[in-house]
Amino acid sequence: MVPLLFLVYWISVLAWSLMAGRLCAVLSGRHPMLYAALGCPGSLRSDLALLRFLVRRRDRFAGDRGLSRLCGTMRFCLCGYTLFFFTLPGLFVR
Repeated sequence: MVPLLFLVYWISVLAWSLMAGRLCAVLSGRHPMLYAALGCPGSLRSDLALLRFLVRRRDRFAGDRGLSRLCGTMRFCLCGYTLFFFTLPGLFVR
């Protein structure tokens, strides 16, 4: 069971990294002012700004359907990852 959980964890990390890279590419290309407001990628401050952007659903104000779809997928993955992270200790306690 542990190798399967490890695999799921790393696949989710890889998927998140790819989606975050795609989000930065879309924002820098289509919405440069919004991209500049989030800060340079890779710093803790910009990572927290990205999470706030996703959680507060600020993508709706951009009027970009593709961006909203990507952000919705990222929110879904963030919720799933958080749920997985908090329920994982319960699986090992049994």
